[in-house]
Amino acid sequence: MPVERSAEHPTHEMGGNAITSLAAPSRGASEAALYRVNVPAGGGLPPHHHDHLDVFTVTSGEATFFLGDETHELVVGDSAVVPAGVRHYLIAGPDGASIVVTMLAGTKLIRDDGSEVVPPWVS
Repeated sequence: MPVERSAEHPTHEMGGNAITSLAAPSRGASEAALYRVNVPAGGGLPPHHHDHLDVFTVTSGEATFFLGDETHELVVGDSAVVPAGVRHYLIAGPDGASIVVTMLAGTKLIRDDGSEVVPPWVS
């Protein structure tokens, strides 16, 4: 489908975060996924890594982003490129944060416990 209206985007919940799939392979974006993650104040994305790169931009709020051994304070407009295999996580600021993420279709989310999943917003 070349156009998908805002009301048609599915939203998923994971760890208290609302993840809205903006484009996914299952809905016509055969090579890429695009989604928004709304992280509540004090919430975060758990430590994990991927088998492909991950690119995101902060669209509202602010967050502390942990990439490997580095720590970065991110504000609106800041972007990050996460190389494949690098452990990362994020903690939202006092007003929460929203990020828009893109990655290759079928990219795996690999948790610290070794579990792997291709989330529905990437498949």
